Amino acid sequence: MKQILFSSILFLSFVFQSQAQTGSKQPKTVSKHPQTTASNQAQAVSKIDYTAIKTAVTSPKSKMYYPTLLKRYQANDPNLTLEDYKHLYYGWTTQAGYNPYRPNDQSDALNEMLLYERFPEIITTGKKLLATDPFNLDVMYLLHMAYGELNKKAESQQWLTKFEGLMAAIKASGNGRSKETAVVLNAPRDEYMFLTVVGLRQKGRPQLVDNKYDLVTLQTPNKLNLTELYFNIQKAVEKKR
Repeated sequence: MKQILFSSILFLSFVFQSQAQTGSKQPKTVSKHPQTTASNQAQAVSKIDYTAIKTAVTSPKSKMYYPTLLKRYQANDPNLTLEDYKHLYYGWTTQAGYNPYRPNDQSDALNEMLLYERFPEIITTGKKLLATDPFNLDVMYLLHMAYGELNKKAESQQWLTKFEGLMAAIKASGNGRSKETAVVLNAPRDEYMFLTVVGLRQKGRPQLVDNKYDLVTLQTPNKLNLTELYFNIQKAVEKKR
């Protein structure tokens, strides 16, 4: 059963450039509580204050200084907090390597490796991709699953811990029920992973609103009783200009 779930769910997610369904412990569902709306949208989005994050990650005196924080992340530091993951994920938009529309040239290769259960190759290829794209959630989850299939539990758990930490930070950014409380993402590709994790399914293509939001129509009925969800992708849009 585990092999069937692994092959079918993840293979389909890559085909449609979406993300994988988590087969183990999932993060909590999207909060139904309203989020604080920032008065200055140029500086803050939903609950993400980009100005404060940029200050923190660029100051060598800050505990959130990005080079130090990224080293902890890459070293699988088990003491990373939700605040750390928030600065890692959203702080990435301040770094030279941030490319929200980076093409995944290895997607076809990964699909083939997954289809034929070539797990060691998934790990090798996945790590190469993450070397320049460290917060590619679908690749991270593939590594978690591939290590699991090879019975390397410690390595599998390390990638799952990272995945869940980043997803928790994303979920804390907003509830998606309005523009003002949109879920904040670094890249449009993360929309599909978020929807999968919270148990929602997309209906049709997202609609770009105000050149800042992706409005996603949802399949109904669903457990959150939502018909649509807003994602704020303004950092990605700005980067694309």
